[in-house]
Amino acid sequence: MFTAVMYTTVVSVAMLLLQVINVEGWSAANELSIRSTKFAAASYDRLVRPADVMTVKVGISLISINDVSMVDQSMSVTGWLTVEWEDSRIIWTPASEGNVDHIYALDKEIWKPELFIDNSVDDVSILQDDNLLFRVTETGRVDWEMPQIFVTSCTIDTTYYPFDTQECAIDVTSWAYTQAELVLTHLRDKVNTEDLGENGEWTFTNSRIETSSIQETTVNGVVETFSLLKFIIVLTRRYDFYMTNVVLPVVLTSFLIVLVFVLPVDSGEKVSYALTVLLALAVLLTLIADSMPNTSLNVSIMSVYLAFTLIMGVLAVGLSVVVLRLHHKDPAEPVPAFLQAITKGVFVRIGCWRGCCRGCCRGGGCCKRRNDRVEEINKESNAVDTAQNEAGSSEEVCSDYSWTEIAAIFDWFLFVVFFFVTCVVSVMFLVLLRVGGAIKEASAS
Repeated sequence: MFTAVMYTTVVSVAMLLLQVINVEGWSAANELSIRSTKFAAASYDRLVRPADVMTVKVGISLISINDVSMVDQSMSVTGWLTVEWEDSRIIWTPASEGNVDHIYALDKEIWKPELFIDNSVDDVSILQDDNLLFRVTETGRVDWEMPQIFVTSCTIDTTYYPFDTQECAIDVTSWAYTQAELVLTHLRDKVNTEDLGENGEWTFTNSRIETSSIQETTVNGVVETFSLLKFIIVLTRRYDFYMTNVVLPVVLTSFLIVLVFVLPVDSGEKVSYALTVLLALAVLLTLIADSMPNTSLNVSIMSVYLAFTLIMGVLAVGLSVVVLRLHHKDPAEPVPAFLQAITKGVFVRIGCWRGCCRGCCRGGGCCKRRNDRVEEINKESNAVDTAQNEAGSSEEVCSDYSWTEIAAIFDWFLFVVFFFVTCVVSVMFLVLLRVGGAIKEASAS
């Protein structure tokens, strides 16, 4: 029993000593030996791919989101590309090579896949860097990590701006080798965002990877297929800044145009006020249009709302001129019967002029009330009995309106209509923007 225990102890100590000797036995000479026997050998050529069909794994890790340009329709992010593949020609046994389990190689020493960012708008060239080192393990696995600023094209959807969610892609494809020679697969299921920093304008929502292919027809009419990986990055805009500096000014300015109809005609500022608000709306429309792409594929709801407010401003200017014309009509000129009927049946009732919407007299139209105002009634209606005036009757009598009164009633009617329409459209605009943006974000996530 004692002999067996002693034997086991001796064997364990010997194994530990062997491990220490192996670790301490590593030297630069061992790695140089591997490099000379693998890369310098005549049997290795960096222009020859290791296998008939190569499988290359590609992954992208993000460090920062630099910019998403709506005008240029592009996305700029900083990160690095991780590429892995197996090269069966570079295999060794660590135990016989001083426990060296990995070495490093330069671009000019080792075979690598020719990769290309298909939708790049900044640097249109093959991905390479002569100063980068390739990490090669004893099993022949090659790891290539290349830092890069990816500037790619991105179709911007401005429908729900500024509550929009954008999907931008980084397309990695094989340049020299067809799909029959090289197949690209994803290293991870999603884009790596462990080191991703925050962006003041955009929030990283989600990512996905799609496998696809590109077909090209050569001069001889031969169709060649190349492997393609699409790294799709989903970004949601932070809308707090835009609510304060874009949406709120637009909505408040749209309500300013309504106030032109409560501005007294005698002030002489109705048309000038309406024109000032109209110019302010035109400036807002220009500023927002300059920040959006020149495309008709997607129409922004914000632009539609600004166009609506611009139309309301133009109508307000024109109708203010009509009100001024009615106010300054010659009092001696009789008011047409159809205008009296429209004023009593439509303008007064819809506008609730002096509470008339609560009651109407004969004929279905709202009328002027006559309460102990003998001189005013004698001027406006000769058909009223003088005896009733002297008796102080409070009977409601349908008297005709003068030009000045019609102008005032029409002005108030326009105020009510414009205010109601502006409120309804503004609420619909805000709800549609927020709900539509939330639905788009949920579907993209």
